[in-house]
Amino acid sequence: MAVIEVEYSGPIAVVVLNKPNELNALTKDEFYQLARTLQDVANHNEVVATVLTGNGRFFSAGADVSVSRQMPEGTDLYRHNLTVTVASNMNLARAFYTYPKILVVALNGPVVGMAAALIAFANFIYCTRETYILTPFASLGLKSEGVSSIAFAERMGISKANEALILAKRISSKELLEAGFVNQIFNCPAESFRSEALKEVKDRFHDVLNASSMLQIKKMIRYRSRRELDD
Repeated sequence: MAVIEVEYSGPIAVVVLNKPNELNALTKDEFYQLARTLQDVANHNEVVATVLTGNGRFFSAGADVSVSRQMPEGTDLYRHNLTVTVASNMNLARAFYTYPKILVVALNGPVVGMAAALIAFANFIYCTRETYILTPFASLGLKSEGVSSIAFAERMGISKANEALILAKRISSKELLEAGFVNQIFNCPAESFRSEALKEVKDRFHDVLNASSMLQIKKMIRYRSRRELDD
C-alpha cells in the first residue's frame, strides 16, 4: 500500500496521503516521496489542477518522529538536524512553492506541524467543519521551518500567525475562514467531503476557463515571492 497515492482524471490529479492509522504523520523519507510526487505530477502536461488530501480522520499529524527516536545513541542531534532535517524541509518546501499547477488542498481533518505550514503555498484550501490547524513548535522547543513559516504568516495574517506559531494556539475552521486562510468550509459528512471537494474543483475549472491563462496568472501572482524564497 503506497503512502502517497496519485489518481488522474483528465486535467485533475488527486494526491492522497495514505497513512490513516498514523493520522498521516510522515517520515522524512515519506515527505521526500511527497515532494517527488508533486514533481512527477508537474510533468504531466494534461494536468491543470492538483488536489492534495488525506485518508482518514486527519489530513496530517505532521512529522512521524518514531524514526528519529531510533537514531543510535550518541548521535549529534544538532549536526543531524542541520545536515538532514533542514535539507529535507527545504526540499519539501521548494516542491510546494515552485509547483506550477493550480494546487488545491482539501483538508479532510486537522493538520499539524510542518504539514500545516506547507499547505499555505496552496492556491485554494477547502476544509471540513472539524478541521483545525495546530503548529506546536514552541511548545515542543522547536523552531518552525523558515520558508514555510513566511508563507503561513502571509496567508494567515500576522495576528493569527503569531497566535498559531508563537503561542501554539489551535486555530479552528471558523477562524481559518475568517482569516482567509481557507477558501471554503464544506458542511457535509466527513465520508462525502472528498467527493464534494472534487466536484467543486471540477465545477470551478470548467471548460470556459483557459488552462494556459490560469497557470500563467498563478506564475505572475507568485513571481515576487518565489524570487525572494529562492534567494
